Amino acid sequence: MVEPVSNFGSGTQKTIKLQNGFEILVGGEEDFDSFKTYTLFKLNRNGIQLFQDTSQTEYEFGDKLYPLSFSFDNEKFNLLVEVNDRPSKNYLKLFKIDGEKLVKIEKLPTFIAHAKNLDSDNELEFAGFWDYPQISSDEDGNKITAYNPILYYYLSKRGLEVDTALTKERNTAIYGKFYGFEFMESIEVSSTTLTNHDAEVERIKNLK
Repeated sequence: MVEPVSNFGSGTQKTIKLQNGFEILVGGEEDFDSFKTYTLFKLNRNGIQLFQDTSQTEYEFGDKLYPLSFSFDNEKFNLLVEVNDRPSKNYLKLFKIDGEKLVKIEKLPTFIAHAKNLDSDNELEFAGFWDYPQISSDEDGNKITAYNPILYYYLSKRGLEVDTALTKERNTAIYGKFYGFEFMESIEVSSTTLTNHDAEVERIKNLK
């Protein structure tokens, strides 16, 4: 639910209420027609401020998937919020919270779709990748692209974690070899791998 608020200074424009007493207050809105961003961001739980960001980071709330929150292991939470990083691909801020204390903030890629069973176990997984694929040419004129792994995540007793085995398996199938968990422009692979990458993205999108 989104509704106006007036208790976060004159720059506040709306609040986003979430489960478990969480509340995101935002302001500094800029309207780009197809999306809006907010540079004033505050995260509360049960009326207690956990985090405030006035760094001009541009938060975005147009995707219905985010904000996304998980609870696990008694009063521990993960909260995901989307950040607009144009001209690069948007990314997620992962807030790790214990009770009413912010423990850590991490960066994750935006997810391709809602959680689905992406392998043969009974758990649901998210998947996402870091950047938009691009094609260039090497010195011999061969079409190449950067290594851009798809990362898979599951919710464990410690919160949202990378599914290492699934990530290695799928990216080995895409690239012929697993080169790690980060986008690497220094690792050049054949542009034909984009066909495999795109096929896996479509599989994730269309899986029921």
